[in-house]
Amino acid sequence: MGKEVSASVILLVTGNTRVGGAQRILLDEFYEIQSRGLTAQIISLSPSLSEDDILIVDSNFRPSSEVVIKQPRGNRISQVYYLAKILRKNQISGIVSHDFPGVVICRLASFLSCRNTPISLYIHQLMDMSSVSQRQKRILMSLFASRIYVSSFQFKTSWEEYLGNSKFWRIVFRKKIKFDRMGIFPARVQNLTYSKTLPCAEDIPHLIFMSRITAWKGFSDFKDFAMAYANEQLHTLLLTTKHNRPEIFSEKGFVNGYNHVIYGSGVSSIKFPEGCVHFYPSNYGDNVKFPQSIGMNVLEFIAVGVPSMISHDSFNSWPELRNSMLVRVVDWKNIQEVHSVWTELNTLNALNVQAEVQRLLPIISISGHVDQIIRDLKDQS
Repeated sequence: MGKEVSASVILLVTGNTRVGGAQRILLDEFYEIQSRGLTAQIISLSPSLSEDDILIVDSNFRPSSEVVIKQPRGNRISQVYYLAKILRKNQISGIVSHDFPGVVICRLASFLSCRNTPISLYIHQLMDMSSVSQRQKRILMSLFASRIYVSSFQFKTSWEEYLGNSKFWRIVFRKKIKFDRMGIFPARVQNLTYSKTLPCAEDIPHLIFMSRITAWKGFSDFKDFAMAYANEQLHTLLLTTKHNRPEIFSEKGFVNGYNHVIYGSGVSSIKFPEGCVHFYPSNYGDNVKFPQSIGMNVLEFIAVGVPSMISHDSFNSWPELRNSMLVRVVDWKNIQEVHSVWTELNTLNALNVQAEVQRLLPIISISGHVDQIIRDLKDQS
């Protein structure tokens, strides 16, 4: 298993290290905590995948070489004993879990080690996006946490409405769900240590899609626009992982001289030419009451001055972005509107963009979230 974690450690727990929003937040937590002279240790409850690992995305960011991710082997019982051993032998100030089973495992390990270790659960999922059985399991598992947070106001509203509509959960669920928005680690995204590479050989504007390829992420809308408008003066770029949906995306039918795809990379490794625009046409479906269109991808592109076109969002989580030139809501069914807004964003003044980036960087930084983690630990001590 390797050397155990040292004293005064904050444990950061994830179900896996695949490329995703929760994993992105966890790794940026690590960078921010370490930058403050504190110590963090990442625990992943699943082994890493060679072509779908968040650390691969950060490979050109120097601090990523200092990240050691513990991956306890065996079944859940073995993982409980592994974590109990860590808690007994080390001074663990607290646990931050971005995984529901991780909360249960950590709580059992805390009991087994005779430690009353505070555990904060961070929820990154809408209740509407889960099956009925998943909802019940997640609610039960969340009860093992000391504190429960949600990373967006939409998640908070979704969970509270569901719990409030159930007489059983109104009686049983007594914990308060708190809103603590996440953010990014700006030094990683801007990454001034290494020289960045252009998305292709030509220094021309690109339309960008950066996410997993799923139906609700809106890749089909991006692809349709890319196939219709890509030309010698406008290229497109797909940033994703190789573990994709073949029925939605085929590289053979997409990649050509104008449309490009890069696997296992991200904003921190690429130099985006002036005039690039990020497309995020997410579509949660009619059954989702509280859709969230401002994801970690939007925040990352803000940090490098690339504007995003997104689906409808209430801006409750990010009111500071409502009137920003770097975030625009469009009706993706209105192709004329999409083209008009894209043309406007493609010609933004570079000096105005940089001024907006500087204004928003403190707002979208993960530092406020880490402040909350540290406050919780002080309150518990």
